[in-house]
Amino acid sequence: MRILFFLAILANSCDLFGTAVGIHGFGNREGNPLLAVLAQQHWIAFVAVKGVLVPALIWRLYRYRQATPALSTAGLGLVTVVLTVAVGQWIGWIAGVMHVRGVPGF
Repeated sequence: MRILFFLAILANSCDLFGTAVGIHGFGNREGNPLLAVLAQQHWIAFVAVKGVLVPALIWRLYRYRQATPALSTAGLGLVTVVLTVAVGQWIGWIAGVMHVRGVPGF
């Protein structure tokens, strides 16, 4: 359970980093429609939500492991998988942009 918690926090951090690189370095947009407006117009608020609120919600889900262990484990597993897929998509998109732009080494 602790490993899922750690992986969920790590995946969220990597997603925030990938989002920052994609938006500011390559002109991409946030894929989550709930956070897209914040990412494009209120960057500090986006970082606060993605960097503070989401980990706090993951922590809260982790704390539910005593009361509902099956639901907590399934929720953390789902969050980890979804965020890992998002990070993979960011990496693929950034690599594709760098390849098309002709960045040396790609």
